[in-house]
Amino acid sequence: MKVIKYHQNSDAVRYLIKKDPILEKLFARKEEISVPIEENYFQSLAGVIIAQQLSSKVAAVIYKRLLILFLDEITPEKIKSADEVELRGIGLSYPKIKYLKSLAECVISKTVDLSDLDHLSNEKIIEMLVQIKGIGVWSAQMFLMFSLGREDVFSVLDLGLRNAVKKVYELPDLTNQEIEEISLNWSPYRSIVAHFLWHAWDNQS
Repeated sequence: MKVIKYHQNSDAVRYLIKKDPILEKLFARKEEISVPIEENYFQSLAGVIIAQQLSSKVAAVIYKRLLILFLDEITPEKIKSADEVELRGIGLSYPKIKYLKSLAECVISKTVDLSDLDHLSNEKIIEMLVQIKGIGVWSAQMFLMFSLGREDVFSVLDLGLRNAVKKVYELPDLTNQEIEEISLNWSPYRSIVAHFLWHAWDNQS
């Protein structure tokens, strides 16, 4: 698994502080952020589906069980042919089984083509991924950040990010639209701000 590192003294961070001086106190909280990138796109999307509405700990357990069931390789063909009773047995709900099979069908039929995403814009990728049952805009945005490593993504749909922006700006009543407008000022490095926002208070009890 590849890891991308973002440092508080990088050129991108200096650019961001120049555009939005309020961010200086955010970047001061964390010297470096390490972002693990899952380069197996199908497994990444399967993991996104599994993780929905679960704690990270529970999701990790179920994902590991799925890996064991499929001998360490989650593929569209294995998901498509998997027995629902077996999948239920490792802790997957019926809706998530349906979503995983939708993902497999979309990839096998090439409705969703994961083989060549580099030339596609963020918007085109989101538009393609939301055709999969169980993948919404937020999930697609997380895929852009944590599988493709795209640097200009910000999800106002993410509660953690919204709360962190309000905390940094000391404006608890910011609306989603106002947060979205603030984030546009961080382009083309919105993802970098998001990663620092997610981890700014990691060490706070």
